[in-house]
This record gives sequence, structure tokens and C-alpha cells, in this order.
Amino acid sequence: MKGGILGVAAVALSTAAGAAGAQTEADYTVVPVAERLTFGGVFADASLEVQIAMALMIAGAIASLVIWAMNLSKVGRADTRALAGGLGWLKIIRSAGVLLGVLTASFILLAGFIGVANVRPTPSLTVLAPGFAEASLAVMLGLLASTVAVICERHLEARIRRAAA
Repeated sequence: MKGGILGVAAVALSTAAGAAGAQTEADYTVVPVAERLTFGGVFADASLEVQIAMALMIAGAIASLVIWAMNLSKVGRADTRALAGGLGWLKIIRSAGVLLGVLTASFILLAGFIGVANVRPTPSLTVLAPGFAEASLAVMLGLLASTVAVICERHLEARIRRAAA
């Protein structure tokens, strides 16, 4: 049995194909390392609009960490306006991250489906997979930005409550 996620996928494919009697595990090959799709490759192949949206989501996650770190030192002081501003930014990132990720993924999928509708014969899954990977990456980055913002926001709120008590 092969190891890792590729091995699991190959076994799953061979099991499904074996049940149909069509193909065996030997019919599937792993793509050479130089030709494999990577996170960086997905980002590099994305359109400029999608790259900007992905960069905004990454910046949102980093900004959440920076805001959190900057506001940790202010928790003990009476500077509540500055803390409220930091929490406000975290709430914006928390709310916008997932929405931007889903919007970006929807744009990618819509463009892909329009492309598939205008091509004959219908492309194989190998041709479509990079687009699905790009949409999945967009959703993942949106979730990452929102998750980091939520964690930072909740931690700061807890520290503020403890300092006030």
C-alpha cells in the first residue's frame, strides 16, 4: 500500500474502479514532482483579481495578529478608546474574511463553469482540478483570516474583562 494522501487517493480510485470493473490501481500514476500542483502554483496561476483578494485575506490574518499584539500592552491601562478601535478592526476582519473568501471562490467557479460551457468536448477532471483548487484556496484563506481574527478578538476581550474586574 502506498503512503500519504496520494496513496489513499489511489487506493480509493482503484476500489471504486474495481467495483465497476473498469480499471485497476496500476492504471493511475502519480504526477512527477516538477509538474505537481502546489499552493504557490495555485496562487501564481490565479488571475490578478483573485491574487489581490487572496493577498487581502493573508494580510487580514497578519493584521489580526499585529492588532492583537499591539493591544496586549494596552489592556492594563485606562486607554479604552484605543482598545475599542483595535477590537473594531478585528471584528471587521472577522466578518469580512469568510465573505471575501466565498465571493472569490464564487467568482473562480463562475468563470470556470462559463469556460467549460464554451468548450467541446467537455474537459477532463485533470483540466478542471486547478480551478477547483484555486476556489478551495480562496475559501481556506478567508476562513484563516476570520479564524485568526476571532481568536485574537476573544483573547483581547477576555483580558479586558479580567483587567476591569
